[in-house]
Amino acid sequence: MIHIYTGNGKGKTTAAFGLAMRASGQGMKVCVFQFLKPIKLVCGEEASAKQLKNVKIVKCKECHPVFMAPGSRLQAQGRAKKAIKEMFEKAKKAISGKVYGMIILDEIINAVDQDFINEKTFLQFLKSVPKKIELVLTGRGDISNMEKHADYVTIMFEKKHPYRRKVDARKGIEY
Repeated sequence: MIHIYTGNGKGKTTAAFGLAMRASGQGMKVCVFQFLKPIKLVCGEEASAKQLKNVKIVKCKECHPVFMAPGSRLQAQGRAKKAIKEMFEKAKKAISGKVYGMIILDEIINAVDQDFINEKTFLQFLKSVPKKIELVLTGRGDISNMEKHADYVTIMFEKKHPYRRKVDARKGIEY
C-alpha cells in the first residue's frame, strides 16, 4: 500500500521512521531513501534506525540548495537535480528487486513539487509499485495528483511551533 505523510506540521519523517521501526520489529526489511536532507545532518531517527538490522538508509550525495548559502544555490540546483534523479532510479531498482517489504521515500513530495523529479514520471511510477511493497512518501508540497494512488494520507497541520518565535531547531526534538 502507499502511505503519504505531508503538510506543514512537524513529524512527517518521524512518522515514517516509526513505521520503519514497527516493520523492522516484525522482521520486514526496510530501505529509506532520504532525498533532500544533507549527508552531514544525522537526524535522531536516522541514528536510531542505523541500530536496527533490517533497516538500510540511503542519502542523496548532493545537498539540496535550501541548505546552502544563498550565493551558491544556483550552482547546486543542477547538481542536486541530477543526484536526486539518480537516487530515484536507485529507489525504483530497490522496489523492483523484491528484497524490501517497505520503501520510504523521505522528502520525495518536495522533490516532485520542486520539479527535481518530473510529476508525470512520478505518477507513472506510483501506478507500477508492486502490491507487496509498502511505499511511504513524505514531504511538503502539492499531493493532489498523488493522493488518488495512496491508501493512507496523513496531513500534519502546524497550529503552533517555537520556530515562529525564532527558536532554532533543537537536537533530539527537530532533528
